[in-house]
Amino acid sequence: MSDTPAEPSPTRPSKRATLRLDQRILTRISYTVVTVFILILIPIGYRVYLNFKSQRDLTIGKTNLLNIYKALATYAQDWDGRLPPAERWTELVAGYLHAPPNTPGGAMSYLKGPGDGEDVSYVYNDLAAGYNLESTNKDDRQKSIAPGELVVLIEKTGAKMNEHIVIPPQRGMGIDKLGKLLDFSHFSSDEKKATSLVVLANGRIEQRTRQDFQH
Repeated sequence: MSDTPAEPSPTRPSKRATLRLDQRILTRISYTVVTVFILILIPIGYRVYLNFKSQRDLTIGKTNLLNIYKALATYAQDWDGRLPPAERWTELVAGYLHAPPNTPGGAMSYLKGPGDGEDVSYVYNDLAAGYNLESTNKDDRQKSIAPGELVVLIEKTGAKMNEHIVIPPQRGMGIDKLGKLLDFSHFSSDEKKATSLVVLANGRIEQRTRQDFQH
């Protein structure tokens, strides 16, 4: 019979040590799950924020255009129903703008609105210059361009004071031309639904999306 001592059997980890190991693994798994969940939520939350901001910006833009149109219409009342000339339209309309007390920036704040990066300003249509808003006193131009077809102002990122361009009547090819002039400065999670605002000679404020001009 050999006197060589038997090798000791490996000791089994205690239940307490095993429990601590399991807790560490569970903690790491929990951290990983939470991290992945946060990484998934961040872009979703950012898009929700941008959509909310876009809707707020559109509301501000509509308020701006409504007040500018009212000022243009009041100007027209003093000038035989005619809208101001294009070269000085911003300066001429500024004196007719009115805002409630404590409006940040005062009435002049209506001449600039929020966009998705830079602020937007407003560009006047050369064809609106001298246009007669009074339906009872139509001239040849009003007979050829109905108020509902004449864009007076559009939004434009970085537009300068008194900026003006030719915007064709909104019929036929003129509609496609407008699509090329707009910069769709209000975000949408769907790029096709990015939006710009315009105001027509009849006072109607319309939202136009990229999708409106895709055929």
